[in-house]
Amino acid sequence: MVSSNFQATDAGAAILTAGGSAADAAVAVASVLTVVEPYYSSVLGGDTWALYYDGGTRDVTSLNAVGPVGSKATLEDYTPRAGEYGMHQAILPGAWDGWMLWLRDHGELPLRQVLAPAIDIARAGYPVSSEMTFWLTQQEQDIRNSPQLSELYLRNGALVATGQAVTQPDLAATLEALATAYDDGAAAAGETTARHAAGIQAARDYFYRGPLAEAIVQYSDQFGGYLTLEDFARYEAELVAPISIDWADGIRVLQNPPNSQGIAMLQALNILKAEDWSGRSPAEPDVIHRQIEAVKLAFADRFAYVGDPDRTPVPVEELLSDDYAAQLRGRIDMGSAAEWPIEAGLDRQSSDTTTFHVTDSEGNAAAVTTSLGGQFLVVGDTGIHINERMKFMSVDPGNVNVVAPGATVRHTSNPYMVLRNGRPYLLGGNTGVDTQPQAQLQQFMSVVAFGLEPQEAVAQPRFVSTAFPASIFPHPADNILHVETSFPPAGIADLRARGHNIAVGVGIFGTANMIELSEDGTVAQIGAEPRNQTASGVVVP
Repeated sequence: MVSSNFQATDAGAAILTAGGSAADAAVAVASVLTVVEPYYSSVLGGDTWALYYDGGTRDVTSLNAVGPVGSKATLEDYTPRAGEYGMHQAILPGAWDGWMLWLRDHGELPLRQVLAPAIDIARAGYPVSSEMTFWLTQQEQDIRNSPQLSELYLRNGALVATGQAVTQPDLAATLEALATAYDDGAAAAGETTARHAAGIQAARDYFYRGPLAEAIVQYSDQFGGYLTLEDFARYEAELVAPISIDWADGIRVLQNPPNSQGIAMLQALNILKAEDWSGRSPAEPDVIHRQIEAVKLAFADRFAYVGDPDRTPVPVEELLSDDYAAQLRGRIDMGSAAEWPIEAGLDRQSSDTTTFHVTDSEGNAAAVTTSLGGQFLVVGDTGIHINERMKFMSVDPGNVNVVAPGATVRHTSNPYMVLRNGRPYLLGGNTGVDTQPQAQLQQFMSVVAFGLEPQEAVAQPRFVSTAFPASIFPHPADNILHVETSFPPAGIADLRARGHNIAVGVGIFGTANMIELSEDGTVAQIGAEPRNQTASGVVVP
């Protein structure tokens, strides 16, 4: 398994060693990340898209744990506050219900055991990493303006420094209360096989129809948010069918369906798959240019068609058809860079994230990307860092991703899974808002098309296009190609000659983690993000 923090990786490994499943380990990892990386994700205040391969049935399901916009929201009220910090940016947090679905269907261990590492670390404390120092600095003014955040992250009036300890007693108490709700629910079921399911339902109810919903709604009412008790009571995460394309040689790439933006990665790969990549290198300017231009076309379609599928149907089958991919492929000019506005192709009208991956000895596999957005806001004395996902919606009434009560946001999280002859081959993800499908495509190509190992793939210099409206308000389309400082100078010169407006060393490049599995299902290779000092991968015997 692999994650962005060694404490989370260690927790997941301990759960696997104790007989837990990939689902148990995933929830343990996500819970520890909630504690040690509160700026990235939260099992309680955030949202999640994830893919799960069941080693027994060989089926893959996609977990949609993204809650709706609160029912008090209106476009008129939200628009003047769209760029402001606050509780009005939070959609209903869906992650917890999604994690409980995984444990209900695939878990082997009681919830208390799964949450124990996170509870222990939250109570005892953990050292501040250099990554955490960076993010706290970015959020310093918001921290100083919040009594809850100040208590957590200030020492004698200064931000906690790298190496200092942070404890989260309120968060520990909340996780403990959820574990107790599970225990009580399981006990009430008696000595039956339904104990685990009853305990999981009790933990779901404690959050969505009990004290935590009440606390979040009270805070929302106090500070101008849009969430109601009714919103919480009727919410349920979903297990849905993934979407996919065939690459070649029995390789199938799976993604999360809309309202996730994962379709953008699949569209770009569908454009690229007809090319002969043998003998090529990921650093060749022609290779890079073709990938960039394919990504731009995919993102133009994302902007035009991808939103809440319950409100505006998304033409998934058409967007992923081979005929349509051929049409888009013909629009790529190898000598010239396309710029926004880029027309959508169909004839229609219309970091602040973390990623981790787990496999177990039974052949189960989990690819996860879970997020808060970028806001740093704690709800009262719950210890819950809440999301800011409303900032990812449009205030343009004609946009498919427009703010509306009960709508679901076009979500940026989109981990991927690759099957080879029906069995897991690659599990991967990359953080960073609109960077995600682009960098994931680069890592997939590095391994599958160019033969690199996963660690080499995640270490490759990344390039990120912004030739489309950004996901986060105010949604600029900058027409800039961002490349890392390690990018080859000759490649930069070549791409500039084709018309790419290049910025070196600035941009959201995100963090990536990847697992490659051999044909027999054992872990062959792990790729842990080298840009992140705390990233860690481990093979559990």
